[in-house]
Amino acid sequence: MEWKYKNVLITGAAGFLAPHIAKVLVEKGANVICGVHDLKKTSFYSIEGIDKLTTVAIIDINNINRIKEVINNYEINYIFHCAAHSIVKNCINNPLGAFQANIIGTANVLEAARLVGGVEGIMCMESDKSYGSFDDNELPYKEDQAIKPTNVYEVSKACSGLVAAAYMHNYSIPIFTVRAANLYGPGDMNISRLIPGSILRLLNNESPVLYSGVADYIREFLYVDDAANAIIKLMENIEITKSETYNIGSNSVHKISEVLDMMAGKLPDGPDVKLVEKNILFKEIKEQYVDYSKLMKVVSDYSPIALDEGLDATIDWYKRHYKNLMIPS
Repeated sequence: MEWKYKNVLITGAAGFLAPHIAKVLVEKGANVICGVHDLKKTSFYSIEGIDKLTTVAIIDINNINRIKEVINNYEINYIFHCAAHSIVKNCINNPLGAFQANIIGTANVLEAARLVGGVEGIMCMESDKSYGSFDDNELPYKEDQAIKPTNVYEVSKACSGLVAAAYMHNYSIPIFTVRAANLYGPGDMNISRLIPGSILRLLNNESPVLYSGVADYIREFLYVDDAANAIIKLMENIEITKSETYNIGSNSVHKISEVLDMMAGKLPDGPDVKLVEKNILFKEIKEQYVDYSKLMKVVSDYSPIALDEGLDATIDWYKRHYKNLMIPS
């Protein structure tokens, strides 16, 4: 599939994953329209100058008329829907906002595409959190498992996937959904997340923060560029991938404490880890990692980098830019 001259809409471009997708598509010659809710000064999108290489469209995904206007005016061929409320504890504090953005926002994007017509492929970003909690003998997560989300964020992302499935089934819109492992890499401005928050604190000679009781939690870490490239290749094979859900993983499965130790070993010595009591409402899944063999059947050359290598690239980026970023307190 040739991307040259294709009109592509990417929602959530001021976030984390979306601008990495945009950067690759620009290099492939696509006309990229980036939907942003607001232009954040400290976004990867602006720091890397991707805003200068793409068309910026102010979009509130709760405003279906605006989404329709953008799809129609730019004659959109493909949509990568990444906009969401993605911070777990923020979703817990504002459940209605999470449901509105993650569920109704997804429905608005898909309904706008249905009403305007002409869209040849849509990717909806779900999450590995959609699966919910499983016993360790039931891991890794597989796409054909029955999902059982319980927490607000998990439910909101699982429902967004079900909304996508309904639009695929009822209207034959070519849509696929993605459940990715924990993304990390250059440009993650959500400093409440483990990797960017810890790097920024260590660079600022402050203690990295660890919630009490989670040191032995297990997560799979996926470098953001690996995710972006895999998603684009899934779209390039839309005739195969439509109506399907794909896990994207890395085999970089580690305890939270191990990740903190890896980062500390790559940065100047600083204060010890600061333990913080977790809000009783802030419940997390203890162990998560995915089976991505289904992805490999479509993207046979997929070869994600190891966490050690990805952290080197991530830390290098924050070293170059952290003085212009918001430093956590």
